[in-house]
Amino acid sequence: MTSSEETSRIPVGVGNQSAQQRFIERHRVFLLEYPKLYALYTKIFIRAVEPPDEDERQALLHLSDTDPAVIAFEDRGTSDLLVFFLGRMAADDFGEILELCGNGAGFGAFIHLRGMYERIVTAMYIANNPSEARVFAESSPIQKMNYLPRLMKIIPELTKKYDDNFMQHVQADADAARAKRKQSVCPKCKQPITNEAWTRVSLDVMARMADSELGQLYGPIYLEGTYQAHANSLGIERRLVFTGTGYQYKDISEDEAAQALHFAHRLMLKLIDLQNQHFKLHHDEAVVERFRAFNTIWGKAPLGSSNQSGDG
Repeated sequence: MTSSEETSRIPVGVGNQSAQQRFIERHRVFLLEYPKLYALYTKIFIRAVEPPDEDERQALLHLSDTDPAVIAFEDRGTSDLLVFFLGRMAADDFGEILELCGNGAGFGAFIHLRGMYERIVTAMYIANNPSEARVFAESSPIQKMNYLPRLMKIIPELTKKYDDNFMQHVQADADAARAKRKQSVCPKCKQPITNEAWTRVSLDVMARMADSELGQLYGPIYLEGTYQAHANSLGIERRLVFTGTGYQYKDISEDEAAQALHFAHRLMLKLIDLQNQHFKLHHDEAVVERFRAFNTIWGKAPLGSSNQSGDG
């Protein structure tokens, strides 16, 4: 076979072409809106995060690291970075969800939707509670100490990459991070709080504290995505269809894809609004226009209702 013949056999696209065509027909109104949405979130995320105010930093140099003004300054700077980069990751999630939805892979889209939701809730929570920012950022060595020893036990060759000196540094950083957590005192029992989580608030509580609508979406987005992501009987049941004589596996999940697209679109607007307000980007009018377009596309039925299988 010649190289030209081999080239002619290479497909011009990857994915389920028939599902892609049905997606385009079903979500035509959303796809007409998408370029405007993409243009807005590109402006929001394709930029450099401004560093903390230099004059303010200079004014704090004579103070100790434990001074409340210094702590607040560092918390704000760390919060800004986390809000931006968690948002940037959530924007990536959105693109991946679109690809899955466009190929009729609704269950897969819900798995990614779960991650998008968690990142947005966390970003919004940290934006509202900057004192939690450094605790979140400094949790990395704790996570490494939970992860690397288990990994090296399975793959002993990794000890060459992560030698004793490296692991001692990680252990010291993890111990320091845990010690900071123990400085938090329970207001009821007055005892040190020593749990491993970076925050003492669960995700569903964080969501309700951050935004009432995000709190309502915890079940239909996060819990549903969790059951799709892990091996469990409910996840299996979700993918089976009773035909009258038995159960058939649902190879294409286009109705679930439409629901995931609806959720993802709403979350993306929440994310854009958060970034615009937190960083004072002055895209207020464009954000309002995108929310109006959302209502035109999907209607005003509440998210999580039965009326979200297609465009409004």
